[in-house]
Amino acid sequence: MLRLVALTASLIATLAVADPCGMVPPIYTGGGQSPIVRTGAQRTYAFYKDGIETYVIRPGFTGKVEEFGMLIPFPSPPALRKVPDEIFTNLAAAIDPPEIQVWVHPRPRRRYEADEKMAMKKGAAKDEEPLAYDQVKVINQEAVGMYEVATLAAGSADALKRWMDEHGFQYPKGMDTVVNEYVKLQWVFVAEKTRVGSKENADPRPGMKKVSPALPPESSFNGFVQAMGFRFKVDKPSLPMRLSPFNEGENHQVVYFLTDQPIRFDGLDTTFVKRQVPGWRILKNVTKLLALRIMDGTPAEVTADLRENLKPQRDPKPHNGHAKDLFASDLLALKTGALSLDFEEKEKELLRISEAFDIRGPEIDSLHEAHLEIERDKTAHQALGSLEGYVMTVFDGAFPLDYLKQHDLTVSRFAMAARENTRLNYDAKNDGPGYDPGGIRWEAP
Repeated sequence: MLRLVALTASLIATLAVADPCGMVPPIYTGGGQSPIVRTGAQRTYAFYKDGIETYVIRPGFTGKVEEFGMLIPFPSPPALRKVPDEIFTNLAAAIDPPEIQVWVHPRPRRRYEADEKMAMKKGAAKDEEPLAYDQVKVINQEAVGMYEVATLAAGSADALKRWMDEHGFQYPKGMDTVVNEYVKLQWVFVAEKTRVGSKENADPRPGMKKVSPALPPESSFNGFVQAMGFRFKVDKPSLPMRLSPFNEGENHQVVYFLTDQPIRFDGLDTTFVKRQVPGWRILKNVTKLLALRIMDGTPAEVTADLRENLKPQRDPKPHNGHAKDLFASDLLALKTGALSLDFEEKEKELLRISEAFDIRGPEIDSLHEAHLEIERDKTAHQALGSLEGYVMTVFDGAFPLDYLKQHDLTVSRFAMAARENTRLNYDAKNDGPGYDPGGIRWEAP
């Protein structure tokens, strides 16, 4: 799908002007860095129906800035749009949303030994009850030099990882046991991510005409570029990935493909097909309250007052709202035949106005988002009901490079065995097997 191109610094500047969405990743400086290579799983979202296809990417790379470029083949000129960086976390949560644990009979607080009490006094907030398993408390957020810093308290390693994933921080792999030990002691966690140069240039927005972070020579980056969406017309669904095998680095693909039938990729083993989720379930996941997981009782013991108090925690929007917007936009584009929708163009226009007056920042972004949300609700979300007629197929694995070099990925109908099509076999949020958390799952009203 992507081909990395060795570019001079001047050519990068030219590309930044040609591409108003300017893909600039987190950056650090230092000599002797290796040439650009791909890192982490390459995640792709694709939608296809009746000649309209969308695909969204947010790849991760490491390497020298002046050698960075992207070349993406398309069968026809696409409409481009900026997509929220959390889109793939949201897509995973649209497939397998979190559940809210309910302890009908709360367990008594553990009596800590003397040494544990001393550790809590040294490292934890004073006189506060432990957080619930799925809860994260943001104690402070600020910019410090070249970093964005968040100080967090969490009820579990799973909750901390989810918050960090949703907010663009990197959670360390293999550290769950240690993190949970600190959680038990009520310690806090400081998460950092790079903030280089001018924030609006290091994190460009659609409509910008220049990207110039004013970086030192030989600067390098290590992270993910801006998430981008492309909508185009094509006779048959396919993913143009023939340039992807030429990238150095990891070869791990995760593809979320939404279309009107369960599918496989032609020429690839069906073991790459991990999940096939019907559209009615996806629609429910993004529009209805999150399910409850009753850990020490029965649904009959969950009172109406408790359910009412839990409603804010059960709101699906913080977890998969961006995925809901993406589905709605694609379905409306299909309905209207327009590659770029009115509110998508309005988003670009609002950003151009802000840039003309040099007005940028979280406050103006929030105002834009609030206005655009109204527009989406009036237009795109009217088409969301047709999602029921679709299927989301999830592919995961190292696709064979020799095949990719010779073929774009086409699709054909394929329904995986029901016994394999379960969250226990593959949880989208884990990119792998799920687990049985115990208790009783209840989709309470």
